[in-house]
Amino acid sequence: MPSKDSNAGPVIHNVGLVVHAGREGAIEAAESLIGWLRDRGVTTRCLEGEGPWADEKSPVAGFARGLDLVLSVGGDGTLLRAAQLANQADVPLLGVKVGRLGFLTEVEPEAATKLLGEILDGEIHLEERTAIAARASDAPWDEAQWALNEIIVEKRARHRLIRLAAHVGGEYVTTFSADGVIVATPTGSTAYSFSARGPIVSPKVPCMLLTPVSPHMVFDRSIVLSLDEGVMLEVLGDEPGLLSADGRPGLKLPVGSSVRIEPAERPARLVRRDGSPSFFRLLREKFSLPGAAPHGSAWTDHASGDSPGIPSG
Repeated sequence: MPSKDSNAGPVIHNVGLVVHAGREGAIEAAESLIGWLRDRGVTTRCLEGEGPWADEKSPVAGFARGLDLVLSVGGDGTLLRAAQLANQADVPLLGVKVGRLGFLTEVEPEAATKLLGEILDGEIHLEERTAIAARASDAPWDEAQWALNEIIVEKRARHRLIRLAAHVGGEYVTTFSADGVIVATPTGSTAYSFSARGPIVSPKVPCMLLTPVSPHMVFDRSIVLSLDEGVMLEVLGDEPGLLSADGRPGLKLPVGSSVRIEPAERPARLVRRDGSPSFFRLLREKFSLPGAAPHGSAWTDHASGDSPGIPSG
């Protein structure tokens, strides 16, 4: 279940940065943060080809090794890339926001050094978010696919449908004829699943969502599942599928293969600051919800100041 804790943080010697290389403001912010960290004796590392002049450059395969903290500099898409790498290193992730309002990124570049200073001093506030992992059978790949937002199994040919038999908790539920099927976390409920008419779920709810994409059948709604039930999707018919985790390149799922999706071994650990905006405050802003919160009430002050929220998009 998502939680937020304040505790003595790890000693920070090595920081990895994942940067939106196509956004000039993100590169400038990353270079400024690299200089700030270097002045304090912290070694920095960037992915090859992402621009800023960090102390080290690394391919994706070895990026996470030996890191104490990961920074994403960009939007929520950049943070999703960084989340997988932070999970590999089993370290916290701080999202530095450059661009549009996001659900996951935490701090603007101009405020990032203050928060980093607190982290270097040993004070860190962490929020855990449910993550999921997919493992395939009878597929040409065997590495578990980790996701903070969602895992989707979808058709490969634009003009075809895919048939996916869905099993929940070991019990057959139905066979979807659709463009695809999404298994989303509460964090991912505001992303692709939402676009497919799935519900918005508070990140405090420990669950997964099973959401069909453009189903060609009477039943076209999401199913909310307990985390301990797990989902298995089996590719039927004559149309093979692709599996994608958090928008990463698709992996082939031939007809007859299956994939099991369950909670990941470790949750994502996101760095938060005191006074982070609540989930519902971000929801109001992101979707321009009508009406305004009452001013000056104790409930409003708590909801917009002390609650940890922030799902993804």
